[in-house]
Amino acid sequence: MAAVKVILTCAGLLIGFIPTLAQNNTLEPLSPVTGQIESGGTQSWTFNAADGAVFSFHIQAETGDLDPAFTISNSAGTALIGNDDYDYPDTNDALLEAITFPRLDTYTLTVTGFDGTSGDYTLTMTPGFTQLAQSENFNGNLEWEAPEPLEIQSEDGQLVLALAEPEQTGIALHTDIQTPNTYYAQVNVNVSGESGWIVSMTARQQNDETYYVLNINNQGQWRFSLRSNGSSQIVRDWTPHPAIIPGGATFTLGMLVNGIGFDFFYDGQFFGRATDSTLTELGTIGLGIETPSSLTSRVEARFDDLTITEPLILDDQSVLPEQLIVSTPNNMAQELQRRLVIPSGGEMALTVNESFVESRRPGVERLMLGRGATYENFAMGATVAWESASSGVTGCGLVFRGVDDTNYMLAYVDGNGGYGVSQRDDDTFLPGIFGETLPSTQNRHQLVVIARGENIIYYVDGRYIGSSSGPTVEGAVGNAVVNFEPISTSCQFTETWVWRWN
Repeated sequence: MAAVKVILTCAGLLIGFIPTLAQNNTLEPLSPVTGQIESGGTQSWTFNAADGAVFSFHIQAETGDLDPAFTISNSAGTALIGNDDYDYPDTNDALLEAITFPRLDTYTLTVTGFDGTSGDYTLTMTPGFTQLAQSENFNGNLEWEAPEPLEIQSEDGQLVLALAEPEQTGIALHTDIQTPNTYYAQVNVNVSGESGWIVSMTARQQNDETYYVLNINNQGQWRFSLRSNGSSQIVRDWTPHPAIIPGGATFTLGMLVNGIGFDFFYDGQFFGRATDSTLTELGTIGLGIETPSSLTSRVEARFDDLTITEPLILDDQSVLPEQLIVSTPNNMAQELQRRLVIPSGGEMALTVNESFVESRRPGVERLMLGRGATYENFAMGATVAWESASSGVTGCGLVFRGVDDTNYMLAYVDGNGGYGVSQRDDDTFLPGIFGETLPSTQNRHQLVVIARGENIIYYVDGRYIGSSSGPTVEGAVGNAVVNFEPISTSCQFTETWVWRWN
């Protein structure tokens, strides 16, 4: 039987937020709140985040001379991350975009006024990215299409889909939604089916036969597949995850789409990832259901509050994070992708649990890693600590894009709060990033270097230090002692890692 399109009219495309005064200073996603900072004062808000959840936070000054700043702390009181000005001097507003939370917890966001400034502000917490692209509450004038035999209707402000035959698939499309290349989508789901059920969310859907689809079933499993011109290809087959509750009928389903990378969320908790480069064109988003093979199969799902967010773009570029959450190598690589510092996809190409470098002479003493493996585009990190036998300026660093003994790049920190990134060219270190303003002069730091083409980005202890340019060549990586004087220095490197992409 030929498919027949059923057009369902629903109004309710929201393009903005209406701020409200929250009770008990609690934050909820997509519910902006207002606050006031007196000179020298602070104001705190609490919110819950699941393991691996992704949220963005935007504080806009409304009155007075307020220059807002904020920090986020966990329930133990440990500060994780913060921001002051994300685009100074064009704006004094504060922003953290696509933050990945390390564990299930109740977090506290504390707002202050920089340098004693004061005034009113609006604080918005959004799932995924900062900008609200579209929000559908299924109450208005937007068209959804569904092929037979999928039954579709609007009831009590919800999109209701139903199938009554075994092994049937039905997907409803929103004809007005065209998703960008990078976005976060989530929808609330309430599903029922005596013989079992499958709920679906599609991405980059071109038509009824070409799209990516994420499936969740009643057994607590997920699957990700590609439909291309009517044929199906499994990218990741049915896989259980503790976050997905077997038999759970009410939940929030989310998907973060970034280039060739796809991250999946259940009630805000990250449960899986897949990469595929087949479909690169932009498309729409679909919501669907599938029935099991039982002859008595009937599945009904109610969808509500579909929300799509996208990154904030300034001068055709995403906002470069001023601060990262320091975590494990895999989590760091994941955060760099979600925050658009590096492209999606790639692989962990090198991990070294522990290594040591010693030197008694001035200059750079290197320990090359990876048995000669070379890398061009990558992120590299390590935790470094060192001891010196006497007073003097000493430090540790990461060597990358090493061609030979006199041609490589070096990112380092020293015990006086200094830092640098420079290219060695024969006997000369060329100008690069240099400074003496690290907040901590202790002999222990976490270093992250991103080499993306000619662009080199440097973070120390999760804080952005600076950017420079360097040669785009494949080279080796390693650890190094940096001695400015002829003294004995020993550097310890913990969890040196390299994440690379094509």
